[in-house]
Amino acid sequence: MAAVEPKRVFGGAFGQYMAEHRPALLKECPGKPATAALKLGSERFKALGASAAKYEKMHADAKAQYDKDLAAFLAAGGVRKDNKEKNKAKREKKAKKLEKLLKKDPNKPKQPAGGAFGYLAKHREELMKECAGKPITAVTKLASERWKQLSTTARAPYQKEFEEKKAAYVKAMQDYVPPVVEKAEDGNDEHDEEGGKKRKAGTKEDKPAAKKGKIEAIASDVAAEAKKLGYLVKLKGLCENPKVEASPSEILGALQKEQGSVVAAKKALLGA
Repeated sequence: MAAVEPKRVFGGAFGQYMAEHRPALLKECPGKPATAALKLGSERFKALGASAAKYEKMHADAKAQYDKDLAAFLAAGGVRKDNKEKNKAKREKKAKKLEKLLKKDPNKPKQPAGGAFGYLAKHREELMKECAGKPITAVTKLASERWKQLSTTARAPYQKEFEEKKAAYVKAMQDYVPPVVEKAEDGNDEHDEEGGKKRKAGTKEDKPAAKKGKIEAIASDVAAEAKKLGYLVKLKGLCENPKVEASPSEILGALQKEQGSVVAAKKALLGA
């Protein structure tokens, strides 16, 4: 059996405290949102004072064990997941997909051509007659030669027309809404926070405003606790996922229960 990369230790001393007392705290908050237990745990942890050193040591020991397990994993030939490289690859893939969609989008304003290409657009028909039987590249070459032969005065009308079209293009692009790029879900990456439902660009399922609203709806106390645990980015990532319909507080509760694993928390929230 191939070695499995050890799980990172999250949450600091408070995370260790919650891992130990979560069941008891949840029993004290029946029928209340998961954040109630989190809030209660935070209050109890703050009241520990010097006694919290126990959990500081637990976290330090857990971190040391993680480092030891990671070293053994790497020594055994294991390859550590490089999330930065994965995210970079995803961004590049997304950029290429967007570029492809933009080229095909019939609603995108057409960028005007200037110089020799502007001259070609005006005289295409006559230039093509002169190059009958020759490859299409001959037309472009001839237009370029004719353009170079024109004086500055002769070029002025073409340049003026190009500037006018360019200004109109810039204005049109300000109102242009590009198609939405599909998000690919990577269920194998435990720290993946960009998983999303695959959708066709431009369909009614695309609701960026709704996603933004859900993120903005994260209560300040929930955000504060998530930040304390080191889960704020993960919380926002799951809030952005259109498959997850749970509230931010429920999502944070699931992340706590699964010790920061995004994939496990998502599965729990989806009932998978």
